[in-house]
Amino acid sequence: MKLNYIKLYFCLTFSGLTLLGVVELYLSYQLNTLEKELKARSIQNERDKKAAAVRRSLKAEEIKKHQAEQAKFRAIEQERINNARRINDETCQFWTGEYSEIKSERNKLMMDGACERARND
Repeated sequence: MKLNYIKLYFCLTFSGLTLLGVVELYLSYQLNTLEKELKARSIQNERDKKAAAVRRSLKAEEIKKHQAEQAKFRAIEQERINNARRINDETCQFWTGEYSEIKSERNKLMMDGACERARND
């Protein structure tokens, strides 16, 4: 059997080129897949950053709202205390006036009680 070296050459060359083409296609597919995965991760990272920023913003708003509610509560409580003090002072002044007009034991007891409450505030 006689070997035809030209046919063998072409056959091996064609097989080698075909193999190189297949490897090139496989590598380009892998590269394309990796690029898509990187892009997907990048998009997910951006979404995560935006979500974290939104969460921080909501948390800051919640804290501000809570602080405003606390300030409002403290203002109302302080107003209540101031009103109680004012009423105690007015009551003391009233009974002091009553006692200065009518020197009775009842007026003296009421004046002492009212003025004691006013001093303790």
